Amino acid sequence: MCGRFVVAKEVGGITELFELDEVPKDYNPISYNIAPTQEIGMIVEREIEGVPSRELHLARWGLIPHWSKELPTAPLFNARSESALEKPSFKDAALRKRCAIPASGYFEWQGEAGSKKPFYIHPAEGMLAFAGIYSWWRDPSKDQSDPARWLLTCSILTKAASPALSEIHDRSPILLSPENLGSWLAPDYQTSSELVQALGQESDELAASLEFYEVSGAVGSVSNNNSNLIERV
Repeated sequence: MCGRFVVAKEVGGITELFELDEVPKDYNPISYNIAPTQEIGMIVEREIEGVPSRELHLARWGLIPHWSKELPTAPLFNARSESALEKPSFKDAALRKRCAIPASGYFEWQGEAGSKKPFYIHPAEGMLAFAGIYSWWRDPSKDQSDPARWLLTCSILTKAASPALSEIHDRSPILLSPENLGSWLAPDYQTSSELVQALGQESDELAASLEFYEVSGAVGSVSNNNSNLIERV
């Protein structure tokens, strides 16, 4: 699974790296302890008059199905790729609403309850792109005329951990290669189980090049948010 991640790059660097055409003016990406229900950046692709446009939008991390009558008590921040196309909470989003979530790295905990140690997992250079899905949710408690009644939400697709990472945790996010990022984001097809499986296999190859090391247990508290959290202990 992936329950905390890091974005340690400025807007300009993210825009250049992911070849973005549009970014919100109020996007302030840097955070060293991003947790579920917080606002994050997600990348989508749309066609505008036949021309593809790659855009970054701000979304709540924790997908809310469009049919939900209220905020879930437990945020759906991860979606198991093995069942996302069938599970009612995710299937509508998984079929067509694909996104990518940029990250400098993510945290995972190793061990048993009470003695778990956090590890920071990251690429040697550049950034990661998590495969994600998204959904628009209308808050029924808000008035029809209230623009804030619509909430954009998203989840990260996960899979069984690759051999390279299985010693830390049994699940990990699906990682997108630069070559397949555009294919995943393309809005003109329905997601298939064959595609998800192929991306999972490629994700294992990408995971083999990642670096990881133990970090401070301070990352366990969302109130802590500074670059010390990604330093080796």
